[in-house]
Amino acid sequence: MNDLIIHPSYFVDVITLIHIHHAQNIILEQQDSYVKQTYRNRCYIAAANGKLALNIPIVHQKKGHSVLYSSIEIDNSQAWASTHLKSIKSAYYSSPYFEYYQDDLEELFKEIPSSLLEWNIKTLHFLMHHLQIDRTINRVVNYEDNALAKRLITAKGDALFQLDSYIQVFQEKHGFTQPLSGLDLLFNLGPAAGSYLKKQYHKL
Repeated sequence: MNDLIIHPSYFVDVITLIHIHHAQNIILEQQDSYVKQTYRNRCYIAAANGKLALNIPIVHQKKGHSVLYSSIEIDNSQAWASTHLKSIKSAYYSSPYFEYYQDDLEELFKEIPSSLLEWNIKTLHFLMHHLQIDRTINRVVNYEDNALAKRLITAKGDALFQLDSYIQVFQEKHGFTQPLSGLDLLFNLGPAAGSYLKKQYHKL
């Protein structure tokens, strides 16, 4: 059985999506500690001025203590959601498939859980649904110290591997950009995204 353990991230990146597409079962880690500099509270999109980080503000807890990821709350006192939605629209309004998914994206942002973990799981379901990735999703009961899961959630350093390029909105200006959120793949390739993900299997 091809199981993949992942730490739920904000609009999961394309490399993680390749692993998800290749797997039979997805297991969500929810017993881990919150770590900074990861995709837990950020994703990247391709904007007019280059790669843009979308960061979710969190309610900070007492310093010097390990904090469970599942206990992290989003700081909704800041207008981050409307800013992120506006940035995504600005970046992708001219992409080939944005208009097909815009209404569902706006609907997603209307109801945001206070829990960062649960919000990230919602964004994962959004991408998997629209990319037509139908996989069984379970949650771990006990912490799994999984090396690949920890590597995939890390936002700093080089990508695990170089993706084959696909057409991006600002490619002529900035060249092919990675790593980016799966939103980039969805809006640029639409229904063809599944075939693209499958063609990347040999890099795993």
